[in-house]
Amino acid sequence: MTTDWRRGRSILVMDAHAMGALAAVRSLGRAGYRVIAASPRGDALALRSRYCAAPVRLTDPGHDGYFDALDRLLAEQRIDAIVPSEGFLLRIRPRFDRYAALLPVPADPSVMYRAFAKWDLFEASAGATAREHLPPFLLLDRQQRALHAADLESLPEPVFVKTDAVHADPAAAATGAGGVRRCATRAAALEAAQRALDSHRRALLQGFVPGIGVGAFIARWHDRTLAEFMHRRVHEVPHTGGVSSYRRSWRHAAVMQDARTRLGLLGWQGVGMVEYRWDPASDRFWLMELNARFWGSLHLALAAGVDFPRLLLDAFFGQPQPPVTDYADVGCRLTFPAEVEYVLSCLRDRSLPLARRLAPLPEFVLLGLQPGVYADLSFPGDRVLYLHGLLQSLRRW
Repeated sequence: MTTDWRRGRSILVMDAHAMGALAAVRSLGRAGYRVIAASPRGDALALRSRYCAAPVRLTDPGHDGYFDALDRLLAEQRIDAIVPSEGFLLRIRPRFDRYAALLPVPADPSVMYRAFAKWDLFEASAGATAREHLPPFLLLDRQQRALHAADLESLPEPVFVKTDAVHADPAAAATGAGGVRRCATRAAALEAAQRALDSHRRALLQGFVPGIGVGAFIARWHDRTLAEFMHRRVHEVPHTGGVSSYRRSWRHAAVMQDARTRLGLLGWQGVGMVEYRWDPASDRFWLMELNARFWGSLHLALAAGVDFPRLLLDAFFGQPQPPVTDYADVGCRLTFPAEVEYVLSCLRDRSLPLARRLAPLPEFVLLGLQPGVYADLSFPGDRVLYLHGLLQSLRRW
């Protein structure tokens, strides 16, 4: 239900080509906010959404006139709040104070940017009271000491080398450097880590832990809980592990409590997605990372009845709603292109038994017919974007 005070607020959603940004545009537009979606990409689906009041092609972030264009946009559209992406927050880091009053994130930049580094999350969690549920890991800092093969002996293979743009040198940060590299052996991880420290001041090494990907999602503002939600990944691209293409709502009290602890250690306000690996056989779980922004699977939370963007922006404007912590048992998938790519990854993997390779084909069809399984792009009142997404995928293939 819309309200007059929401109609008078203009919200700028940055990097609208991302799936999480599209979900935010739909959530806020449906609630009655005036939503402006901005992206350097003309094919961004959010620019075509019926919930977008003003689509904007903002200049490429690397362009010299980026901040001039941004300031003109803020003034011309009379922006009251900005829904930022991680990339946007990294770009404005030298000028954070200039835009802080418009952002539903911590006003202290030291708190804000700490939440965007996996290294800092594990450093904050390394104390005795918070060390439980951490995988085998190693914190690397190029100024502390040299790295040797013996340092990695406690890390089960494969080993993952993780870096963040927050800790990148200026030349690397300009390209948005940061990511995860999977190394089959500790020797390969040692080499990759040494290369990572050539361009990053800090890096995180994580050893393998079993399980499936699960996530705990929390929105907080002024130390008040606004919303909580959980999901588990069912399909990933490729099928051996990667981006989630199909996921379902889920519940696990201990994982959620651990996620609350992690956000508390960082002093985080806003939205956060805390990722874990959970082993169904043992019920053990391990922390992976934190995404302190709206996430790619946000449509699942909306389908389940947890409207994170609306709840956060309402609280940001001093109109907090009752907290939402109960939700429906539903599934949601990015049918095109991700679910198709999941099916193809299974078909192409000759190490799988034939039945396992072929099973995703009928499953793909049956999921499309199953009640309670939604499509990210087929949103109520905005379903035409499903066709646009399909056409984009066909052109790309």
